[in-house]
Amino acid sequence: MDLTDEFVNACEGLSVLHPEVTSRNVERRNELLSNCGAGATSVLDSVFSTMMSQNTTDKNAHAAVANLKAAHPTWGTVMTAPPSDIAALIRCAGLSEIRTERMQMILNTLSSEQGGTDEPSMEYLRALDNDAVKKELSRFKGIGPKTISCVLLFAMGRGEFPVDTHVLRIAKHCGWVSSSATRESAYNALNSVVPDEIKMDLHCLLVRHGKVCHKCAANGKPQFPPEDGPLVCPLRRCKSVSVKRENEAMTKTTMTTTTTTKKNKKQKKVKMEATKAAEDAAIVKDESDLPESASVVSSLPNKKE
Repeated sequence: MDLTDEFVNACEGLSVLHPEVTSRNVERRNELLSNCGAGATSVLDSVFSTMMSQNTTDKNAHAAVANLKAAHPTWGTVMTAPPSDIAALIRCAGLSEIRTERMQMILNTLSSEQGGTDEPSMEYLRALDNDAVKKELSRFKGIGPKTISCVLLFAMGRGEFPVDTHVLRIAKHCGWVSSSATRESAYNALNSVVPDEIKMDLHCLLVRHGKVCHKCAANGKPQFPPEDGPLVCPLRRCKSVSVKRENEAMTKTTMTTTTTTKKNKKQKKVKMEATKAAEDAAIVKDESDLPESASVVSSLPNKKE
């Protein structure tokens, strides 16, 4: 089975386990099609929502974005609001001052480049190809490869395969990338081989699965453990961290036992040799105490009577 077949099989198996994920993606694709590829989400919405999800939980990120949108219906007002006000609204996501500084810096840069507009936009990116979009977005501090990939996939409907911590972990377990792969190297490898038509579903399914499956979760501890007990993981080649650790522990125990056994055998051999040497010395001493004739007789072979 080649990698393409593995990706397709993984997507099919996980779709059965997490049907709500693929149902949501059907809605996303319909939204993109109904709006000529523009989707229901603006590029700026997608950029800032993804940035807000960095280094925090989905729940906190969603709450921060909801707070921000409720107080500031447009990004123009976010740009001109006092930084302390914005930071207070998104504090639940953590790193609020840093996030505020980066958002306002991006908005001010766009406004300046777009003639001082009160409503900066990133919709111009839709007319660019993927490489040009990546180059344009990567010039802004706080927008990395994962954020760019998510924007291309979800806001523009492009064939992109974002790699987050869950995707990376499962990809390593399944042997799709090397165990030493980074998120960036895994993205470069997987983005070129995962079929475009399943990239959105496979990405979302792996993210969801990595949060609920005991076998695929970090350290075997899912963020949202199923109430009915551990899931039956459909990923054929996936080996969990816990299993690896058990194997490593067994190997270490075996090596320790083997080393101890060898050491004991060596000590026993030395002891036996020492005992034999002592016995030989005792025999010599005993024989030296005998009369000469007795010594000679003891060294002769026994004669048959």
